[in-house]
Amino acid sequence: MYSVTLGQAAAGGFNPSLILMVGLFAVLILMMIRGRKKVSKQQETLKEKTVPGAKVMTNSGIFGSVVRIDEQDRVELEVAPGVVLTVHRQAIAQFIEPEAAAENIVSTTESPEETLRRLDEEDKDGRN
Repeated sequence: MYSVTLGQAAAGGFNPSLILMVGLFAVLILMMIRGRKKVSKQQETLKEKTVPGAKVMTNSGIFGSVVRIDEQDRVELEVAPGVVLTVHRQAIAQFIEPEAAAENIVSTTESPEETLRRLDEEDKDGRN
């Protein structure tokens, strides 16, 4: 009896799990290719935007302006007047747009009277 069932299984037949495995493998390969294209596109954008005068933020949260770019992908950042740091190009996390930076400064600036009024309102809300 066992020889009959083993013979039927070895004879070959439709195996849906094999098709599922091949399909999952194909999806895995496509996702890997897509990820590599995305990373290479990000690196190309980084190289194009890294020009002297660009405002950037590093991975460690340091803000500065690009002063010079080296052949070995070393970037000199001016973080304060007269203070220049040398970092690798890949240490740059994002580029700060001048318009966005100006809007943030204007929106967060309030007069002393507005600050006192806001603090008084917060204090009243805290007591109730």
